Amino acid sequence: MYLKKLKIVTIIMLFVLLAVSPAAAKSLWSDNSKDLYQDYPDYEMGDIITVVIEEDASAIQSANSDASQSSEYSAEEGGGILDFIPFFDFSYSDSESADGATQRSGTLEADITTQVVDLKENGNLKIQGKKRVKINGEIQTIVLEGVIRPQDINFDNEVSSKRVSNANIEYEGEGVVGDKQEPGVLTRLFNFIF
Repeated sequence: MYLKKLKIVTIIMLFVLLAVSPAAAKSLWSDNSKDLYQDYPDYEMGDIITVVIEEDASAIQSANSDASQSSEYSAEEGGGILDFIPFFDFSYSDSESADGATQRSGTLEADITTQVVDLKENGNLKIQGKKRVKINGEIQTIVLEGVIRPQDINFDNEVSSKRVSNANIEYEGEGVVGDKQEPGVLTRLFNFIF
């Protein structure tokens, strides 16, 4: 008997659900919505963003030059009052060529935490940061500034240095090793003279 009543109630509920007109469906997403998978926070001045520096740079330059010149002069014996001048012939030629090449490459991998110092009208962020690390008496300083887009910042609040516009990245070292990189007094003197 209980099962019979349960079947009747279930059938009535099904008819009620089918009889009710469907509601007007609207999309959960509007055309003005941002990216479905990422929500960009509103950044403010003073916010902290980490930049992962991964820079590789290389340059090759070469130059060639060739130059030559020649001249020839001859004079005949003098006559009259100038008869003491003997006949002579003189010629001169000169040529030189030079080749030169220079090649330089460098890699810098580091991370630096920067601060938002300006909010651009288009939503971009101007960032600036400085990091000093002292290891065994050596002081390494990294300075970075540039402009980034909020959508380039990942969920870990990091952005690649390859995504920094107008990037100015400086890396300097001070200490024993850095001092050895500088040319000595005699080397600078010879380079000045020659």
